[in-house]
Amino acid sequence: MPSVHSIEHGFYVDLEKAGDGNLHIRLTRNGRRNFRDIRGEQDRFGTHAALCALLEDHLCSGWEMVPPEDLGALTSAPILSDEITRDDNGCVTEAGRVYWYPEYQVRDEIEELRSRFEVVFEGVS
Repeated sequence: MPSVHSIEHGFYVDLEKAGDGNLHIRLTRNGRRNFRDIRGEQDRFGTHAALCALLEDHLCSGWEMVPPEDLGALTSAPILSDEITRDDNGCVTEAGRVYWYPEYQVRDEIEELRSRFEVVFEGVS
């Protein structure tokens, strides 16, 4: 389990690789101000699209939303990682730590951010 906190700041959300091994996604001041836009994205295109919009700057700097089938995961939960290596065909050749939202069927991660200003994705290696 990582013991050093690592925070990556973003426009809508900050990502913290916390000492508990999980990824804490925290809504920033800009995220709070612009949350109506994110909610609109969710209403029009779904939760996955809204999550990608929140994470847009992170997804352009090393993070990716990993399709569960790329890892052989038997879930539809959102999975994030900055430790994925792919070959020239886009297939995963190596996966380090990934973070997923196991409560995706009973809780809305966008609503969790709105109400608590934070959502936690569980880390697994």
